Amino acid sequence: MVVDGRLLRGLPALAGESLSSLELAEAVSQAVAPVVAHDALRLMGNNPDGAGHTVFSFWHNFEEEFGCQFMRGYLAGDDPCLPTDLARQPMPAGLVGTGRGPRDRSVRRLFDDHGVGGELRVLLRDAHGVWGSLALLRSAGGRAFDRADAERLLELTPVLIAALWQYVLSGPVQPVAPEQAPGVFVVDAAGKVTGATPMAAWWAERLREHHPASWVDALVSGIAAQTRLTLREPGIPAPVMHCPAARFGRWISAEGQPLDQDGAVAVLVRAVPARELLVSLGSWYGVTARERQVIEHLLDGAAAKQIARGLDMSVHTVNGHLKAVYRKLGVNGRAELLTALNT
Repeated sequence: MVVDGRLLRGLPALAGESLSSLELAEAVSQAVAPVVAHDALRLMGNNPDGAGHTVFSFWHNFEEEFGCQFMRGYLAGDDPCLPTDLARQPMPAGLVGTGRGPRDRSVRRLFDDHGVGGELRVLLRDAHGVWGSLALLRSAGGRAFDRADAERLLELTPVLIAALWQYVLSGPVQPVAPEQAPGVFVVDAAGKVTGATPMAAWWAERLREHHPASWVDALVSGIAAQTRLTLREPGIPAPVMHCPAARFGRWISAEGQPLDQDGAVAVLVRAVPARELLVSLGSWYGVTARERQVIEHLLDGAAAKQIARGLDMSVHTVNGHLKAVYRKLGVNGRAELLTALNT
C-alpha cells in the first residue's frame, strides 16, 4: 500500500511550526486517521542513542485519569510493549495487552476500567535507530486492531520520524528561556509526592502548560518508580527524560535519584547538563561521534592545539570538525556553541 495524502505529506512541515503540543497531536491524529482509524493517539520521541528515554510526547483525546495511570505504569516498566520488547520483534509492532503475562493482565484491567477496547503500538525505527513510537487506541465495542493495521501504520514510519525531526529542529539552539535553578520533588515508596522545593513548583507550572495538572504528578511518580526499578535490576539504565527547546525555550531534563533504602526518591528537574545535551543535539542534528569528542574537550576549556594533542589529530582537522558542528547547529563560533550547550 502506498500512502498518499495531503495531510500526511504536510505533517513534517506542520511539526516545524509554532503549534502547541495539543494542536500538533490533533494534526498527527487527523493525518493518520485515513490510514488506520482510531479514537485516541499518543506519539513519543526518543534519542536513538539515548537508551530509549522519552524526550517528548504528544497526546490526543486521552481521558486524563487513564493517561495518568498509563504514564505511571509505562515508566515503572509494567507496560507489555516497551520499546525494548518491540525492538526484538521482526515487525516492530504490538497489540497491547493481548499476551498472557502479568503486564498484559495489568494493562487489560486498566483498559476495562476506562472503556478502552485495544491499543496498537509501533516502533518508529530506521537505519539510525529508534526515534520513538506511535500508539493508537480504540474504544471498547469497536473493531479490534489487527496485523493489517500494524503493517499500514508501519508504512508511515518515515513521515512520522521526519515530523519528530522537524519538531525538534524548530526549537532554538541557543536557549531563549531564562536559566532557572533546579527543582526537586520528593516521592515516597507509595508513589505520592510528599515534598517539593519552591523551584519545583516553578518547573511544575512550566510542565502544566503542555499537560493537565494531574499528569505532572503522574510523570514525577513514574520517574520515581523507574528509579526504584533500577535499584532492583541494575542492568536497567537510570531514568532520564529530556524535553526539547521547541517546547520550553531550552532543553530541560527530569531524572530520579534514590534517597534511601525505603523507596523514597528525589526527582530533579533542571536545564539539561551540557554533556547530556550534547547527546540529544548530536542525535537530532547529526553531530558525529568524533565531532562530539572535540566538543567535549571544548567543554573542558581546551584550545584547538590541546584538543589536537588529546585526540591525536591535526589542528586543521580539529578546526574542520568545529566548523562542521557550527554549521549543523547554526551557531557562529565557539561562544555561541557553549551558550547553546547551556554553559
